[in-house]
Amino acid sequence: MGNVMRYLNLLFLFVAGGVLLAGVAVAATDNEEEILVGRIAHVEGKLLRYIEEEKDWVVTVKDAPFGLEDALYSGEDTKAEFIMPNRTWLRIGENTQLQLIALNFDTTTVDVASGLARLYNKSDDAMVKVSTPFGSVVAPGGAAFDLYVGDESLEVIAVHGTVDFIHDGSSARYEVREGESSIIANEGEVARGNGTVDADWDDWNDERDDLWARRLQQSERSAAFLPEAIREESHVFEEHGHWERVYYEGEYRDMWRPTRVQVGWRPFTAGRWTVYYGDNCWIPDEPFGYVTHHYGSWIYIESSRVWYWTPPAPRFAVVVPGFFIGFGWFPGRVGWIHSGPSIGWVPLAPSEPYYGYRPWGRRTVVVTHSPIINISINIGRYRYLDEAVVVNRDHFYRGSTYAPIVQRNLNRDIIINNYRPVTVINNTVINNFEINRHRFTYNDVEVARKPHTSVINRIHDNHRTSRGIEPINRQRIERDLSRFRPRSEPPTRVEVPRPMLTPKLVPAENIAKPIKTLALQQKDIKPQERERRLDGDKRRPPRSPEREKVDQPREPVVQEDRGRSKLPSGFRGETVEQMNRKRDVLQPPEVGRDAQEKRTRTPQQETIQSPLEPPQRPEALQRKKPREEGLQRDQIAGPRDDQPRLRSPRDKGRQEAGQVTPSEERIRPPEEIRLRQEQRLQRQRREEGQQPKDQEIKPPQRQDDKRRQEQDLQGQQQEDQQIRQKQERQHFPQEEVQRRQDSAVRPPERRQDSTVKLPQQPDDREIQQRQNQDNQRRKEQDLQRQQQEVQQVRQKQERQRQQEEDGQRQQAEELKQRQQQDDK
Repeated sequence: MGNVMRYLNLLFLFVAGGVLLAGVAVAATDNEEEILVGRIAHVEGKLLRYIEEEKDWVVTVKDAPFGLEDALYSGEDTKAEFIMPNRTWLRIGENTQLQLIALNFDTTTVDVASGLARLYNKSDDAMVKVSTPFGSVVAPGGAAFDLYVGDESLEVIAVHGTVDFIHDGSSARYEVREGESSIIANEGEVARGNGTVDADWDDWNDERDDLWARRLQQSERSAAFLPEAIREESHVFEEHGHWERVYYEGEYRDMWRPTRVQVGWRPFTAGRWTVYYGDNCWIPDEPFGYVTHHYGSWIYIESSRVWYWTPPAPRFAVVVPGFFIGFGWFPGRVGWIHSGPSIGWVPLAPSEPYYGYRPWGRRTVVVTHSPIINISINIGRYRYLDEAVVVNRDHFYRGSTYAPIVQRNLNRDIIINNYRPVTVINNTVINNFEINRHRFTYNDVEVARKPHTSVINRIHDNHRTSRGIEPINRQRIERDLSRFRPRSEPPTRVEVPRPMLTPKLVPAENIAKPIKTLALQQKDIKPQERERRLDGDKRRPPRSPEREKVDQPREPVVQEDRGRSKLPSGFRGETVEQMNRKRDVLQPPEVGRDAQEKRTRTPQQETIQSPLEPPQRPEALQRKKPREEGLQRDQIAGPRDDQPRLRSPRDKGRQEAGQVTPSEERIRPPEEIRLRQEQRLQRQRREEGQQPKDQEIKPPQRQDDKRRQEQDLQGQQQEDQQIRQKQERQHFPQEEVQRRQDSAVRPPERRQDSTVKLPQQPDDREIQQRQNQDNQRRKEQDLQRQQQEVQQVRQKQERQRQQEEDGQRQQAEELKQRQQQDDK
């Protein structure tokens, strides 16, 4: 009877727990739209994140999440890069205030209140909208633009494609096109800018673009296993592990195994936890940690005793006006356990549910904040309970990795008998959880200088605005954009001041003081000495390998809607003219000009001759051209000392055959060159039967005397040339003199219009730069000479010292010998 009553009590508790469970938790349905979260892909310097719960700032790190309504502020000399799962990228510079307003499959909406930012829209289905204190910028697919947001004005520059700027003051819409003028606007006026960018900022973006391009080229195999939204992260799988076919649950599946880890490694050990919108979020300390710990699941294979990662299973998400392939992002798919001062977590198998405060992804059970009852969980149901990670709760929100402090002497029986499961971390697990300020930190760095209160006011205004309007999606952005009639040019004769920015980082005790009383130094976001025009040959942002294969046809096809040609890899998104200019930049000037003439000259133009000249075959014209150029060089500049006078065996053979080599033309006197030219013509006519052999022109009898006279003349010309070079060195650096000499020796280039291109004179800036380089070189040479002299003095002193020591040693030996002789 007692056993029966005990069984009924257990049954009653189970039913009551199920009823209460329905009140405090609900499973996220597959029809519910998943939450998209981006990541901080790169950080240089100090990047601060605003914590709404604490009304305070913390230092965030690389591979931390960036989503929902996150607000950031970058410090001095700080740069950061963000990657969104809808294929939109964002980079910011120093003193930049950034806040994410909305992130969906088809839209990315951010607010840039101040600072410097570059945004890329690499998706054909999504749109990017950026709000500022002076207006908004909308970028369609394939576009990229720069923003310089100051205290009283901003500047918008199109880097790729065309973007729209909507001015808040006049409700006017302007199109900003790549390669054209920029837009500068304040609260009341809009003007045209010069379109220049900050050279340092542009160079850094080029370095990041090149880095990602190399990564994508080296990770095509891994990219095939990943969903498109995270395919650009595939390089970490190539560098830190490999893919294998693993038998799991009745079938073979493609899984990834890390290879650069320690023996006994397990997931969720190299990193730390931090609270992210109520739930504990994993911040990895491994290069591959972000993708593998926020997407998909970890699977432990008992037969090989190895952990494998399986990619997320994509599913179709219906979003107006189309559909997308979505998958879930999780703060960290683990189940929680605790016992006294210890707290632990167990990696979840793909079929096990995840408990959290938000519907992060599929198989998420949303837990309410009701303190009435907790959800009852059977701790024995965890498949990987033997692989649980347990640490002391005092170290739970400390450090950057748990690997050194993980308790290793635990097994399933010990955990079942001594630990209890829990859905989420709260005061039940950690006594001071609600007042523990370290739960929001990403590292142990303290923040001494914090953004001013004006920055926080902008964040709160954005919160109120975004919560009081309908959800932002692509359809709404397009509808709002269509209400404004586009204008291609701003009003003329309007001047708007350049964007100037006041850094907002102040000591913590001054954040609430009026900003005008802090005497902060205002600075130019884009200093004039670093301004430069955008290079028209810039590559577009890196694209995924699969998209490159789809988008790249075998033959160049011109797209009428964008006016661009789809070109081979390496010239993605460039026009033909831009590709030609890039080739000229990558080659030496002479090669670039020859290549340009070869591209622009048709075969018919190659054979065009003057009406006064007899018609010639193209072959004869090509044979005649180097001879004429050699004569012209000798007649203009005479012989040069820097040309080699030794003849190769090939030149000697050509000389015996009656052919003149270019090196011979440079070292021979003009009279001899003319004589040999006439001999070749006579020989050619004789072979054609036009002149008998006895009429061949012979050299004069006193040719040796005449040659000596010519050599004397050459010597005098060389001395005059050396005097001229010495005079030019006094006014121009050595590089300029060499360039002028080369331009004097080089024959005039033949263009399509038969005009001679004169050597371009350097401007004052170039001459000053070269003079500075020459002065620096002379200083280095003087320093080297001084060092050599000091070394020679030291060597001389060393030799003298050595000689003195040898003399003293010899005297001592002689004295010793004399003493020995005296003793004898």
